[in-house]
Amino acid sequence: MPPRSLFLGLLTAVISFSITANELPDLGDSSVANLPPHEEKRISEMTIRELRRSGEVLDDVEIADYLNRIGYKLVSASNENRIQFRFFPLLAPSINAWAVPGGVIGVNSGLLVLSQHESELAAVLAHEIAHVTQHHYARMVESQKGSGFMTLGAMALAILAASRGGSGDAPIAAVAASQGYQTQRYLDFSRDFEREADRVGMQTLQNAGFDVRAMPAFFDRMQKFYRNVDDGAFAFLRTHPVTSERISDSEARVVQQSYKQWVDSLDYLLVREKTRARQMGTPAVDYYAGTTSQKKYASEAAQQYGYAVALLQAGRFDAAWDRLALARKALPAGHAMLDSLAGNIRLEQGQYAEAAAIFSAGLERYPSAIALQYGELDVLLRQNKPAEVIALAEAGLTYRNSDAGLYKRLAEAHQRLNQTGPAHRAQAEYYALMDEPTAAIEQLQIARRAGGDFYQMSSIEARIRELREKVDEGGKK
Repeated sequence: MPPRSLFLGLLTAVISFSITANELPDLGDSSVANLPPHEEKRISEMTIRELRRSGEVLDDVEIADYLNRIGYKLVSASNENRIQFRFFPLLAPSINAWAVPGGVIGVNSGLLVLSQHESELAAVLAHEIAHVTQHHYARMVESQKGSGFMTLGAMALAILAASRGGSGDAPIAAVAASQGYQTQRYLDFSRDFEREADRVGMQTLQNAGFDVRAMPAFFDRMQKFYRNVDDGAFAFLRTHPVTSERISDSEARVVQQSYKQWVDSLDYLLVREKTRARQMGTPAVDYYAGTTSQKKYASEAAQQYGYAVALLQAGRFDAAWDRLALARKALPAGHAMLDSLAGNIRLEQGQYAEAAAIFSAGLERYPSAIALQYGELDVLLRQNKPAEVIALAEAGLTYRNSDAGLYKRLAEAHQRLNQTGPAHRAQAEYYALMDEPTAAIEQLQIARRAGGDFYQMSSIEARIRELREKVDEGGKK
C-alpha cells in the first residue's frame, strides 16, 4: 500500500478512535492512569492492523521468528512480564526502529542490514523496549493532562507515520492541521526520556549477556553516517535524536560495566543476509557476486547463503542450488535456514520428492523450525495432497494453536476438498490471528450457512460472540 493509502487508513481509524487524554479515567496521580493498559492495548492493536494492511510487514517467518526470539530474550532480561511485546520486521530501507504503547516494536530492514554485530541490533531493541516499559508515552500524556489536545489514535498515527522516514512529516502535519493537535510534541521524546531509555536499555542489554559497548558504538556510527549522508535514510535519528552528550553518557556507563564479549550467532548472520537480499531485490545478485569474489565478508557461509537467496529470488534456481552448496561446505555443521532454502529451491524446480525429503530430514534435525514445517505442507499442496496437509496441520495446531501460517494452509487444503465449512472456519482463525476480527466473523458466518452438526454450530456461535466482544473492545463500528 502506498504511503498516502496507509495515511488515509490510519486517519480513518483516528477519527473513529476519539478518546482524548483528559477523558481517560482518573485513577490517581500515576501517569499510567492516564494511559492505562487497556488503552495501550487498543493503540497496539490498531497499529498492528494498519501495519499489516499497509503491506510493509516483511512476510518471512524466519526473519520474524528470529526478531521475536532476540526481542523476548531482551524482554525477559528487563524483568517486564505485564506487557505482551510483538516485534515486526518491515521491508523498508530507511534505518529505523520504533515502539508503540502496548509493546508493538517495528524494525526496518535497513536497520538490521546496517548493523555490524548482533549486539548492535540488540542495543536498539533494548532502547525501544525501555521506551515501553518506562511508559514514556503515558508520561507524555500526563505532562499534557488537562489540555485534551491529542487522541490516542492520533498518537498511534503520528508514531507510525514518523517511522516511515522521508515522507513521515506530511501525515503528521496533515493531522495537526486537520485536528489542531500538536502531534510532533508527542513524537519528540524529551532528552530525559532518551537518556532514561539508554540507561535502562543498557542494563537490559547487560542482563541479557550482550556486549554493552554496542549501544554507544552503534549510535556513534549512525550519527557520523547521518552527518555525511542526510538523505532521509536515518529516520531513527529524527525521532530519537542522538547527541554527543548522550553518546558520552553511554560510554561513561560502559566503562563502569565488566566486559563480556558476545559472539554473533549464526541465526543473526544468516537472517541479516536474507534481509539484505530481500531488501535489495534483483541488484542483490550483483552485490553478492562482488562480495564473494573479493572475499569481503566476515562469514563465508552467510555470504554464500545470501547469494543463494538472491539467485532464488531472481528465478535462477540451478545457480542458487550451486551457491547453496558452497554455503553448506563453509558450514558443515548445517543450519535449519540452509535446509529450508534447499527445500524451497527444489520446490521451485518442481522436484517435489526431493523437496519433501529435504524438509522431512530437516525437521528431524530441527523439529521446532517453523519454515521447515511450512515447507513440508507447501510440497504436499503442490502435489495436490490436501488430506495429508490437513492431518499434518491439525497435528501442528495441537501444540502451536496460534500459528497463522498453519491455519492458512489448512484452509487451502479444506477448500481443495470442497469442505466449505471447515475451510471458512480455518480462514476465520487465520484472520483472527492477523488482527482482523471483522473479517474473521464474516468467514464464520459463511461457515455457519454451510451447516454442520450441533457441536460445530455451537462452536461457531461461541467464536462469533468472542470475536464480536473483541471488536467492541477495540471501538470498531
